[in-house]
Amino acid sequence: MTNSIPKIPQTRDHLSVSETAIGLIYSGKVTATGFNPDYFSGDYAKVLRDIQSGVPTSDLYVKYSSLLDTARMAAGSVKGWEDMDWREIVYKSHIQSEIINLTQLALKQMERGDGDKFLETQKRIQALSSSSARQRSVRANEIGDDYTPFIKSGMNAWDRHIGGLPAVGMVIMAGLWSSGKTTNAITMMDCYLREYPEREVLFVTLEDMNEGWKDRARVMLGERADSFWGRVHVMEFALNSSEIIEEAMRWEKVGLIIVDYVDYMSKADNTAFDEMYQILSMGAKEVAVNREFRNCTVVALAQINKGNYNGGVPEEKCLPYNAGQRYTYQLVMMYNSNSDFHADNPDNPYVLPAVPGYEYLVWWKVKNGCRPHIGEFPGAIRLPWTNQRGFDMSGDGEWVALTNETKRPVQKRK
Repeated sequence: MTNSIPKIPQTRDHLSVSETAIGLIYSGKVTATGFNPDYFSGDYAKVLRDIQSGVPTSDLYVKYSSLLDTARMAAGSVKGWEDMDWREIVYKSHIQSEIINLTQLALKQMERGDGDKFLETQKRIQALSSSSARQRSVRANEIGDDYTPFIKSGMNAWDRHIGGLPAVGMVIMAGLWSSGKTTNAITMMDCYLREYPEREVLFVTLEDMNEGWKDRARVMLGERADSFWGRVHVMEFALNSSEIIEEAMRWEKVGLIIVDYVDYMSKADNTAFDEMYQILSMGAKEVAVNREFRNCTVVALAQINKGNYNGGVPEEKCLPYNAGQRYTYQLVMMYNSNSDFHADNPDNPYVLPAVPGYEYLVWWKVKNGCRPHIGEFPGAIRLPWTNQRGFDMSGDGEWVALTNETKRPVQKRK
């Protein structure tokens, strides 16, 4: 896969690439099929459109004699042209030319002090850079066979019972207020950074100030070297999901994005929640294709809606507006059984025993059939838990199935 900002063979500029490609096509060495005229420089786009529309060679020369003479000379100077993918070369050259032009425009906007236009141009540059990695197709026999849908999270219990984090995709981790969402997310960040010492994390702390987030992380994790904190990018504000993905794209080593928590970005309606989760889910792929390691996981923390929850094991319907289920790779809910004083809720068929010093991560969705507990799903991992540090993910944990066989009958209301 190409890098986000493509490199052009033999350091040719866009005009030279366009000339050479047209020369090869006009000479019959390369077929015109599959070339996009919009990717060619200047009048060479017109030449290609006429070639593709079937204009005879003699008429082409009458119409474009000087252009075609230059193009044939350019093509004749290229050695090994038959081994090159000229469609890809033209496309990369076009993207690079557009990025150069936009960069020059951005510098002028900055010189004029027009910050808003400068930021908008920067977004266009980033979009072009990322599109260069995802717009082209590849042949199936060019795709490697060593792919796995899961990567290690560094959290032993998560990896043992679930198989790890999605290599590319979104995890929704939901809980009630004070259930330990932020605490668990900081633990997840720490485990990921230890598992992948060459990668970085983007932590979006919408609920807290940057200073408050770091103070909390330091209390949990203890003193760490400056090199550790240098691998964590902390984002204090985000109006929408797109801003988060754009920020992640700036840092080439970011492989994990944690959003704490998504409810701060959404208006209270189903469409807004749906769009927010869709952008985060697709954003994981957008970031991944621009990474050398080809991975990106988005962990979206979410608040359980108390209006939809009346005690007992939290279910999918506890999330507001059925938020994000169809876009998520994994859906997990934090359940503090020891503080659940309504566990006998007659409308909730699921029961998990309250064990002092232990709480549950409840799993309702894990895409891909290679999870360890096939036939015992949905289910929960019982783990040691404290107020200060949340779940202890270092041990094995214990899996408790929530299958139909373990459900209790729901009592009908009188």
